[in-house]
Amino acid sequence: MTMSQRPIIGVSSSEIRTPEHLKQIPTGEPPHREICLGIPYLDSVQQVNAVPLIIPPMKQVTIDAVLDSVDAVCLSGGPDLDPSTYGQPPHEQLGPTELATDSFEIALARAADARQMPILAICRGAQVLNVARGGSLIQHIPDVFGEDLQHRQSELGHHTTHGVMIEPGTLLERTLGRMEVEVNSFHHQSVEQLGKQLRVSARSTDGIVEGIEAVDRDFVIGVQWHAESLTNHEEHEALFRGLAEAAIRYRSDSGARRIEAV
Repeated sequence: MTMSQRPIIGVSSSEIRTPEHLKQIPTGEPPHREICLGIPYLDSVQQVNAVPLIIPPMKQVTIDAVLDSVDAVCLSGGPDLDPSTYGQPPHEQLGPTELATDSFEIALARAADARQMPILAICRGAQVLNVARGGSLIQHIPDVFGEDLQHRQSELGHHTTHGVMIEPGTLLERTLGRMEVEVNSFHHQSVEQLGKQLRVSARSTDGIVEGIEAVDRDFVIGVQWHAESLTNHEEHEALFRGLAEAAIRYRSDSGARRIEAV
């Protein structure tokens, strides 16, 4: 596959760092608001012979132009979603939120979904996908499920800390090629009410939703763990490989539709 034939994966970036959380260095400019995206997302996309394109928060009128340039979307992890996006008041344990960023990313997810574009949604991204389809979130897991299983690990992301059971017959099961996986965990929120045409594809041993997928699309998967930090394991790399393969199909189908329209 030549460079021009490689699928282009748009990777959203939702984490905003504010000046008070940044350290100024003698050779640097004064701290200001910055967008942050973990390098493992970009590495994971390139690992499956695809090309990453970072999609930062921007004006919503630009979304169609952005999606015209990519073959699939990866919704990345990040901070809590503003609960007003799914009609709830804020919980006392809610972390810092950015409503404008949340609104953009939800709109991006909806626009990609409307195009039947492949989507891989990771951690916060899975929550964005669920809200974009009309679902809601548990704002603080310990309130509902207790703390027998820790979902905010202290270990680094390449360490796994608990198991996840995959639902048989799901796209996730076919993609991973197994019924159980070990995952990392960096969240205190999770899916509550499922969005439209979504189904649960995985749960942790305490019952928390760890995977969702669309039943009306070729490849729309959300996972609650950070798969981008675990792609040295073939089952987690398989998520990105599945996204890249779906992106190639999407590009081919889109080209065929354009030819038919001429």
